[in-house]
Amino acid sequence: MRDKNSDSQQFRLFKKTGLFFAFLCVLYLFSYLLIQLLDLSIPDETPSFVPMLPAVAVIAALFVLSAFRPPLNWIQPVLLLLMTPLPMIYAQIPIFNLGVFIAAEILLYRLGLFARWKLLKFVLSILYFFLCQAIRGINAGESLFNILIYILFLCLFLFFLLIVYGEQWIIYLKEPKPLLFLSDLGLTKKEIAYLKALLNGKSVKEIAVENRVKESTVRNTLARVYRKFDVPDKSGLKAKCALYSLKE
Repeated sequence: MRDKNSDSQQFRLFKKTGLFFAFLCVLYLFSYLLIQLLDLSIPDETPSFVPMLPAVAVIAALFVLSAFRPPLNWIQPVLLLLMTPLPMIYAQIPIFNLGVFIAAEILLYRLGLFARWKLLKFVLSILYFFLCQAIRGINAGESLFNILIYILFLCLFLFFLLIVYGEQWIIYLKEPKPLLFLSDLGLTKKEIAYLKALLNGKSVKEIAVENRVKESTVRNTLARVYRKFDVPDKSGLKAKCALYSLKE
């Protein structure tokens, strides 16, 4: 079961990402209008997205909608996956698809898509990416051999990662910790001060010296902190505090 803090963090995350991608869409539209107003010349080899301008506006609106409606958060990774093959039809900007694809995978991860059947879903997503690569190669007029070589290289690279990391397939993200307000636990100012000192690595003796009290006083105060955190000892307290971002 998801807690309220987790839901709140996901809402803030997808609100930021939705507005960010919407901003990129608006920036593209604005840059096109600016080019038209200033009558700037564009190199002939530059891909033209003029027919896609209405679609870009719709996509921007969908990103904004998904940013403020949590049940619609799934729209963001779906739009990114649908956009993945579009830039690949132009050989001039093949790297763009990789960034879009990775962004989609991260958002799907944050939505919990990979919580079950991780390997199967990972393989399917990679196959989709390979299909996009094939579309790019065909549109660019590359030979079938070159397309297969590129896909083979990606497979070998994934196999290399499997050799190096074994079963330790982990997506490293800086996921914000849920907030824990110490006042909600009923901690006094003295207990909060001793708790912070303990978490900073100070011993009972050092805390006693700094606060000019007996060590027994510090131990008794920390014992009350243990009870309020519902942990048996200092190790349990540190382990539990590591899971949260503490606020007074």
